[in-house]
Amino acid sequence: MKPLRIQSIDALRGLIMIIMALDHIRDFFHFDAFLHNPLDLRYSPYPLFMTRWITHFCAPTFILLTGVSAYLYGLKHTKAELSRFLFTRGLWLVFLEITVVAIGWKYNFDFQHTILMVIWAIGMAMIFLSAMVWLPYAAILGIGLLIVCTHNLFDSVHVTPGTFWSDVWMILHQQGYIAFNDKAGVFIFYTLLPYFGLICAGYGFGKVFAPQVEAAVRKRTLLFTGLVCIVAFIVLRLINKYGDPQPWDYQVPWRYTFASFINCTKYPVSLQFALMILGPAILILYALDGVQNRLTNFLVTIGKVPMFYYIVHIYLIHAIAMVMDDKSPNTPFGVQGKYHLWTVYVIWVCVVAALYLPCKWYGKYKSAHPENWWLSYI
Repeated sequence: MKPLRIQSIDALRGLIMIIMALDHIRDFFHFDAFLHNPLDLRYSPYPLFMTRWITHFCAPTFILLTGVSAYLYGLKHTKAELSRFLFTRGLWLVFLEITVVAIGWKYNFDFQHTILMVIWAIGMAMIFLSAMVWLPYAAILGIGLLIVCTHNLFDSVHVTPGTFWSDVWMILHQQGYIAFNDKAGVFIFYTLLPYFGLICAGYGFGKVFAPQVEAAVRKRTLLFTGLVCIVAFIVLRLINKYGDPQPWDYQVPWRYTFASFINCTKYPVSLQFALMILGPAILILYALDGVQNRLTNFLVTIGKVPMFYYIVHIYLIHAIAMVMDDKSPNTPFGVQGKYHLWTVYVIWVCVVAALYLPCKWYGKYKSAHPENWWLSYI
């Protein structure tokens, strides 16, 4: 049986995939991409800051929706089938991260120094969730919320690389480089603990979309949950004591104060960051619920094939950059962007438009060939 598909979930997933492409295109084409942190307002113009900030919605929202989708998958499958799917799908994502995705970013086959990014984090979170699904529903939701709300208690715990337990801690909560030997290792860019919490919370949140839940009840729940997350973020941020290791401060002009207020920590995802992102994301789910028009159809087309879109967009962007950018051995991609922000936006629109028809074709192909089980992994 196919898992339940909720159009609003696919539409939101499509939206964040489109936004994600903007960040990656900025990495490849903006002249300042490897010179300064775009969130550092000492160097970045406000439009560049907001261009980077809006793309924060992608990873936490996607992992929450992954948990929701896992719950819905489980409604039409046994626990064993759900666990097996999550485990094998998670392994597949980790494999893709260190092979196909890594090659797409670098356009070479040098695997000695690998950066483990969001696909790795999603894959590992799915592997952990494959064990969690045997627990009662309330336990999964409770553990997820507990991790999301309390992991910032460990922000002050820092380890020096070189031991087994330090490597474990870097995988879980502290960015760092794990050396295998003098010539090879991995850099943990996306740590796992907060994403594991978010996927468990998403699994619990999936119950809102169960068929027996009336549409009016679902919409009220989405509205209430989204607003609670936003209010909780504002309160915690105003207190400025817990939930993010990076406090905000007053700046001149006022828009820089606002930028400081919303500039929360993504690596690892802090409690404040999660609330700031997921509150509006859930409100978008509320707004999209029951809506079908040309825009939602466009978003759903992309949102139904996220892994296909992800892989193709990396290779396409890099191929365009090889033609348009300057060659540079000093960047991870081998190229250095040279364009202003408005050009980045033009390229972004063109890339998303170019990806629409391939995504539409692949989505139809998947639907027409349900017997090909392997299609569910791409």
